[in-house]
Parts: sequence; C-alpha cells; structure tokens
Amino acid sequence: MSENNGGDLSARKAEEILVRLKKIAEENLEMKPERVAEIGLDTPIVEGLELDSLAQVTLITTVENDFGIVFEPEDREQMRTVRDLVHLIHSRSESRVP
Repeated sequence: MSENNGGDLSARKAEEILVRLKKIAEENLEMKPERVAEIGLDTPIVEGLELDSLAQVTLITTVENDFGIVFEPEDREQMRTVRDLVHLIHSRSESRVP
C-alpha cells in the first residue's frame, strides 16, 4: 500500500489534521467536548461551528500558528467546510516541505 504524494490527501493525513482541528476548537474556541465530537469533514465552518467573526479570526490565526502556514485572503473564500480547511492545511503544509 503506497501513498500518492501528488497532492492527494490520504485518509490518515486528513484524520490527523481533523484531530488537531478538533483540539484547536476545544481549546481556543472554547467548544464543549460533546460539540467538538460532532465535527466532521462535511461540517460547514461558519454555520456548523457557529463561529462569529472574532471566532473565525481566532480559528484562522490559531491554525496558521499551529501548522506553521499562512492563508492568503482568497483562501478564506474557499473554506466552506472542514474538509476544505483540511485540504488547504495539507496543501500549504506540503508546499513547505523541502
């Protein structure tokens, strides 16, 4: 079993990123553990996580710091679901690797 490194996101890598995002949600967005457990890849970011504008900024800033990446302004338009965020994190993380 080999992992395709051509930009594809493996299920394992997606799960690792999702686990880290859930930790961020619980610790930095002060979400209750029961609510965090409900977060899945198809959860809408703003509506599903019930984020106000301050919480959205907190999420993006914390993700950037935690993963060592920077989102461009146009990236925010692409982030509709948690899956979109996971893919952006993965692509930005991969581009940092020498």
